[in-house]
Amino acid sequence: MKYGAIYPSLKGRTVLVTGGGSGIGESIVRHFVAQGSKVGFIDLKEKESKKLVAALKKKKGKVHFEQADLTDIVAMKKAIANIRKEFGPVTILINNAAHDERHEIEKTTPEYFDERIAVNLKHKFFAIQSVMPDMKRAGGGTIVNMSSATWL
Repeated sequence: MKYGAIYPSLKGRTVLVTGGGSGIGESIVRHFVAQGSKVGFIDLKEKESKKLVAALKKKKGKVHFEQADLTDIVAMKKAIANIRKEFGPVTILINNAAHDERHEIEKTTPEYFDERIAVNLKHKFFAIQSVMPDMKRAGGGTIVNMSSATWL
């Protein structure tokens, strides 16, 4: 599969992608691996994620999967630490993970709303907090926060 332009500045960089096991996240993982980046990703979906890792490693890609529930901030931080241990400091963060569940505003409870915030927003902040020291030591980095208003 062709991925278009090659960006030499991405070669060897450590990239962290949340929600990288399927959908848009999977495409992001594939594209960074094609650039020669070292890609660690976190996802709940073990089967799909392991299949992706196997496919990319066959092509000599540097990829590492950590299974974690991103609403569990302690588990997420452990997963990030494991990716850092595998590939070194994270200088590119793609906050992609989310859960777009449609609902009626009139039926939304405070508990449901808090759950949606945890799934779609809270982990993004704490992922940034976790990689910020790496980026500061490196003299910079890139953070991309992806979102959709439809979950709200």
